Amino acid sequence: MAEEEVNEADLSGRLATVLEEIRDVMEKRKQRIEELRQEITEIENDNDDLEKTIAELLDSFG
Repeated sequence: MAEEEVNEADLSGRLATVLEEIRDVMEKRKQRIEELRQEITEIENDNDDLEKTIAELLDSFG
């Protein structure tokens, strides 16, 4: 019986550790996703600016 209690306590401790690690990984992924979304927005804005510049250049030749 005492061995079962030790094993249960050990397993509970391991489970808590694993759950904490999973939470950490999920939080890091969430942060990385937000960073990537911001980068995508910046790239899209840069593309819009570039398209406007190209259109202005083409208009100046036409």
